[in-house]
Amino acid sequence: MFRFNSKFLLLGIFLFAHLFVGLAQEKNSSIISAFQKGSSKALSSFLGKMVEIRFDNSKKDFSKSQAEIVLANFFKSNPVKSFKLQKENKIDAKNSFLIGTYTSINNQFSVLIKGKELDDGRWLVNSLDFVKK
Repeated sequence: MFRFNSKFLLLGIFLFAHLFVGLAQEKNSSIISAFQKGSSKALSSFLGKMVEIRFDNSKKDFSKSQAEIVLANFFKSNPVKSFKLQKENKIDAKNSFLIGTYTSINNQFSVLIKGKELDDGRWLVNSLDFVKK
């Protein structure tokens, strides 16, 4: 008869997990790419109508167009050297967050990106926190 082989089970679990993680990272790759390029324009395509932006202890709500200007000023003052995703986690079925490290020529920031997945699969950012290290 058919014998169960644990190696095939482990291989199946590994492939499923790899596929699931790959799909999650693919959805966020455009946001990560926008940070890696220091592009407020690319990043603004993921912003909601209103977005909360915090720099250290200063937190304000901005419209999408205002947020794009604020981010452009940030990227201009802190030209990108690198952006690395450190963590990605789901809060619930729709809401998630990303944590990354944004390194500029002179500074380094921890970045917390909070958002939700829309029904069409796109990601909508509603909060950005920049904390200088």
